[in-house]
Amino acid sequence: MITVLHNTVYKGGNMFSKVMSGTINGLEASLVNVEVDVNNGIPSFEMSGFLGAQVKESRDRVKIAIKNSGVNLKTQRISVNISPADIRKDGTGFDLPIAIGILAANGIVSERLLEKTFLIGELSLDGKINSVKGILPSVCVAKDNNFERCIVPYDNMNEGSVICGIDVYGVRNLNEVIGFLNDEYELEPVKNISFDTFCMKNSNCDNVDFSEIRGQYVAKRASLIAAAGMHNIMYIGAPGSGKTLMAKRIPTILPTITFEESLEISKIYSIAGLLDKENVLITKRPFRHPHHSVTISALVGGGKIPKPGEITLASKGVLFLDELTEFYMSTIEALRQPLEEKLVTIVRLHAAFTYPADFMLVAAINPCKCGYYPDRNRCHCSEYDINRYLGKISQPFWDRFDISVETGKMNYSDLKLTQEDYMKENSYMTSKDMKKIVDDAIDFQRQRYKGIYKKLNSELTIEEIKKYCQLGSEENKLLEQAFAKLNLTTRGYHKILKTARTIADLEQCDKINCIHLSEAISYRSYDNAVRN
Repeated sequence: MITVLHNTVYKGGNMFSKVMSGTINGLEASLVNVEVDVNNGIPSFEMSGFLGAQVKESRDRVKIAIKNSGVNLKTQRISVNISPADIRKDGTGFDLPIAIGILAANGIVSERLLEKTFLIGELSLDGKINSVKGILPSVCVAKDNNFERCIVPYDNMNEGSVICGIDVYGVRNLNEVIGFLNDEYELEPVKNISFDTFCMKNSNCDNVDFSEIRGQYVAKRASLIAAAGMHNIMYIGAPGSGKTLMAKRIPTILPTITFEESLEISKIYSIAGLLDKENVLITKRPFRHPHHSVTISALVGGGKIPKPGEITLASKGVLFLDELTEFYMSTIEALRQPLEEKLVTIVRLHAAFTYPADFMLVAAINPCKCGYYPDRNRCHCSEYDINRYLGKISQPFWDRFDISVETGKMNYSDLKLTQEDYMKENSYMTSKDMKKIVDDAIDFQRQRYKGIYKKLNSELTIEEIKKYCQLGSEENKLLEQAFAKLNLTTRGYHKILKTARTIADLEQCDKINCIHLSEAISYRSYDNAVRN
């Protein structure tokens, strides 16, 4: 919530003040009017304007907080209206604006600084100001509407420092706000912290590295390709073969996050209340790893009061679904539309909320219930059991994966190598090495797509595929054979072309050759072989 207080107007003994405030609507802040009228009628405190329970409860918190801050108001009738009435207002951030509105209406707060001031905060009964969610989008809206200063809870002060062009003040209690607005208490605005400073602070936070994974050269190669184009990838293999280890290391090689992406993600986390006092800006691509018991509303978003789900929290990063076959089928199927549209729209009676869902899907499954198929020396599952197990994942959902790769059986020789011996092998690469390759491929893509919105191969539309993924005669023959042999769908055909485009980009090659196409086809053939 965000607030600016206009001048108090006196009408024949009644005192009236109008406050510009805001409420979080989906992932954005919407401006609303907070109107406060104080007169000498029957003592009461009335509130209206399509208010949530938390806003309605503020009447008790505000009155007691004002009293315990040493301000004794005379017995009076207080009326608060928050408009427009067709927007629901939720949260506790209205406490401070309402309190200041009442004090201004009674002439206790000076009007000189209020015209260009935003206020937000929850009040404790003793007058202390508690932190609230949604500070970052609130300060952004304050700046966009040309306000000069924003008063926020002290614990949210660093979060507001991300936005330049507006003074952000952190306050601990109601008396500090009153003193500051009356020029009786001096506050210093928080210093703005640059994006580069945040990035340097969190540059060494990774505690995992691809170099820790021995063997699995094909799976590592597939992971490199997936990261270079933000392609959805499925790991298939026996228990303990390294599927989860591989997935958890993908964020270490993803393309470097930009400030615009960081701000977009940080706004989402601010609204969800997931930013802490120190790390107030997300400088690493998210990695979300929900348990297989997750509900549809927790994964996709929703609830009585819609909130972003895991797919929104994973935007610009990775959503990892481990043991995919253990998820509820209805939960998995709910991802099909967001995977295509990169958005999810939650419709309720009074409003529709659209959340971003621009994430890279990474999943891991066993090839059968025991996990050892096709090794018939260890797997005793019947064909019926295997088909039933894999049948938990529908073909339309499986088709959403660009890459399916097997994590094969490990050799003892790979495990017993010392770090020095392992580094001598040509296949040894750290996450830093792999990320350099990914960043070069991303730069190559962005040069090609310069001037259009699409920046990564996985985001190409059908028309853009025709333009940027053209094939020669030999490549067309190869893909025609694969289309017939693998019974590809149209979506599968386009996935192969986009993956082949990324493989070519890794080699800084403008043209898709047969070798690029063959590798892309191989990543679509394994799931076909397992399911058939």
